[in-house]
Parts: sequence; C-alpha cells; structure tokens
Amino acid sequence: MNIDKAAGIDNISAKFLKDGANVLAKPISEVCNLSIKYSIFPTDCQIAKLTPLFKKGYTTLPKNYRPISLLPLISKIIEKVIHDQTQAFLDENKILYRFQSGFRKNFSTDSCLSYLNNKIVTGFESGLYTGMILIDLQKAFDTIDHKILIEKMEFLGFSKNVILWFKSYLSNRIFKVNLNKTFSEPGKLLCGVPQGSILGPLLFLLYINDMPQAVQCELLLYADDTCLIFQHSDIREIERQLNKNFSSICDWFVDNKLSIHFGEDKTKSILFSSKRKVKKASPINIQYNDIKIKQYSKVTYLGCILDETLSGESMAIHVINKVNSRLKFLYRQNKVLDTTLRRLLCNAMIQPFFDYACNAWYPNLNKKLKTRLQAAQNKCIRFCLKLGDRTSIKSKEFEKINWLPIQNRVNQCTLSCIYKFHSKTAPDYMNEIFSHAEGIGIPTRYSYQRLKLPKRKTNQGLRALSFVGPSLWNSLDNSLKKSASLNAFKHNLKDYYFRANNQKEMSQH
Repeated sequence: MNIDKAAGIDNISAKFLKDGANVLAKPISEVCNLSIKYSIFPTDCQIAKLTPLFKKGYTTLPKNYRPISLLPLISKIIEKVIHDQTQAFLDENKILYRFQSGFRKNFSTDSCLSYLNNKIVTGFESGLYTGMILIDLQKAFDTIDHKILIEKMEFLGFSKNVILWFKSYLSNRIFKVNLNKTFSEPGKLLCGVPQGSILGPLLFLLYINDMPQAVQCELLLYADDTCLIFQHSDIREIERQLNKNFSSICDWFVDNKLSIHFGEDKTKSILFSSKRKVKKASPINIQYNDIKIKQYSKVTYLGCILDETLSGESMAIHVINKVNSRLKFLYRQNKVLDTTLRRLLCNAMIQPFFDYACNAWYPNLNKKLKTRLQAAQNKCIRFCLKLGDRTSIKSKEFEKINWLPIQNRVNQCTLSCIYKFHSKTAPDYMNEIFSHAEGIGIPTRYSYQRLKLPKRKTNQGLRALSFVGPSLWNSLDNSLKKSASLNAFKHNLKDYYFRANNQKEMSQH
C-alpha cells in the first residue's frame, strides 16, 4: 500500500530527500519508521475536521454540541505504531497507576466496580463506614497543557528522540469545523490531546498519572472519572480525611491546569453504611473553600447506580425499566422481525443491561427483585421465540435461545473474572479480592487451583465478591477450571449450567 500527496508528509519529506529517498513511493510501514527515525510527525496529518453533533438542550447554545473529530487515515496508522511501543514501555516499567482502569488492556468498568463494591461490603462486615467523593472534571482531555505533559514524560524516563516526536505530534494542531458541508477558517489547538486520536487517551493517562501522589486516601480512576474513598468506624474521621484529601487534589488540579465541575451537582459525595447503621449515620460535610459538596443517598458511578446501603435496588429497577422499554419498542416492530433478527436485536439491545457490572449489584438484591429480573428476561425469551404471554419458560427455551437464566449468567460473569485472575489477565488490584488457597492435601476432582474462602459473619459479608467468587470456583469440577481459554471456559460453563438445569427439572417431575 502506497501513500500519495493527500496523505500529507511534507515536513518529513525534506528530511527524507537528503538521502535521495522517493517519499511518495514509500510504503506506509516505512513512512512510520522514518517518522520515528527523524522524530517528526507529518504536518498534514495534524489537521482535524470537526462536525458538531447535537446532544440535548437548546440548539442555539454551542455547549450543547459534541465535536466529532475526523483525522487522516495515515495519522491513525502512525499513531498505532507509536501507541503500541509506548504502551509496552509503560507496562514493562509498571508506570501507570494500579487503580487506573481506563483505556488499559484487561481493565474495565466492571473490574473497577467489582473492586469498589467488594471494598464497601467487606467494610460493612468490619463495622466500617465508607465515604466517597465523586469528582467531575470539565473538558479534561481538552485542557491538557502540552508543556506540563512533556515535562512529565521526561521525568518518567522517555528518551530525547521520543520526546521530540511527541513535541512534533502535539504542536501545530489545526481544526476546521464542517457545518452543512461548509468549512470554517482553520483554528489552532493550543492545548489538549487530539480528539479521535489513538494516542490521545494514553497521553491523558500519563498526564494524570501522578495525581495519586497528591492524596493519602484511596483513589479510584477510570480515565477522568475520579473518586476519593476513605473507610473508618468514625464518621467524623471520614469527614476530616475526605476534606483534607479533597483540598489536596483540588490544589493538584489547579497546578496541572485542570478544573473541577462544581455546578449542576456534578461533583458529589455519599456515605455508605450497612442497613443496621444507616439510620444512625450522620451526614458528612465536605467543602473546598466556600464551595459545599452535596451529599446524596444514591449516586451513579461508571454507569452503575450505588445507593447508600449498597442494596442494588436502584440499579435493578433501572435495568428492569430499560429492558421493558426496549422490549416495547421491539414489539412495535413485531411484523417485520423474524426469529433470527429478534434474537440478534435482544442480544444487542437488551442483554447488556442484565450483564453490566452485575458482580457489583446483583448479589446484594433481595429475592423479590431477583424474581422481577428473571421475569423481565422471560419476557424477552417469549418475544424472541414468538411465545404467548403466559407460556412457562423452561430449560429447553433457554437452550434454544442460547441464554442462561439471570443467576447462572451472573455466576458465569463472576467465574470468568476468577478465570482471568488465575490466567493473570486481570488487573493487579483483583489480588486484594482473591487469593490462592494454601496446601491442598489429597487431590480431588474440585481441588485444582482452589481459592482461599474468607470467613464471613453477616449476610452482607456472604454476598461480597471475595466470598461468592471462591465459593463458586471451588465447587467447579477441575475439567472446567482447566479450559484452554476464556472463551472455551465460558462455553463449557454454559453447557454445564444447561445440563444442571435440565437435571433439576427432570428430578422435579
């Protein structure tokens, strides 16, 4: 594959021509190598075409539009090469903050929420309250200071040539706004990482990587989604520590030219406590200078609704409402959908609601809500298989649509998390939830890769991932645990549950 003048390599070509190279005839792979060799990024690849996409609110307000950035294809290819090399350097030297879960392989919102939920629930069992401040940043990716970023990269040990390449990459950025097929005059981007770029998210992670050094309490990050956490048996100590650390992190934001969104209830606090203690818990007063942070009884973090007792009720009701709403929409298209398309649409539009962060909210639900969730899934199966409203859903219907019942599906997600832990593809912080059992003794069909089962005294402790996960894993047959890959493990586990459900139904007749 060759590149032409439209690809844009004018400022590297001057360097190349010193060697008599025919730049325009070079393959893309060689252009990437030459870009790295001369530490120069093509000028024409730095031009972004922005299309404003309306979000909500008044159409006359620019803030209600999301800028969608389109970059040249060759820019993405060069960036991908640099990204992989940079990521390898960061991984090899373990540079990125261990609780940063955004834009990283094997990390996800699920892993972050699972860790958070387990920490809070195990705290309940130890008689601890958990205070949390959720911090919202204003246009964080767009306000990164290039000089500060380069200084941080130098401190982290990036070589001189790499620094020069990134300086070239970040400088002379230009954008043109496309409105009704008419382009604006070019404008300069003096700060921020290029939107829509491959390197942008990684550069942002580097920029905020030293944020944890500003605080003494635990800090969870998912890209720019930031939350401060502190646990203690004394609410006043939680209040004192959160205020102290919140003030420190606000100062860090000022020093790094980032700003917190205080308006519209964007930055908020919550105090988690067990159901036994929730009525006795006094509010926490969090403020920065003259700005008070409002405390809520429930908050949304990474798309998961967390209430103050971590009952999971709000999230379950949210899922049920979403599922019913989507199903009503699909029923309105009933006449034009065959069985295959029905199942495909339910998989894409509905099943993700049941799955999302289920480890963080489903185990805490009461029996009534679990029954309602299963009833919602049964409705979806009747729709997919064109069954009557009162048709009973048995194991054969689940197998026909290739879905597991809700409880089995949650178990599958939990066990998959442990499989990743054993295969060392899970985030390092999962080591704080699971640990290998010590000497096994005589091998049995269940003894392979056993996990340590922590002692739990309360019902809430029994619902913690650190207890539920090992309980499920240790009961699995060794043949399942030895599955060759994660996908194979999921398929084998699904077959195992199908067989178990069939046998259970047969024994009941």
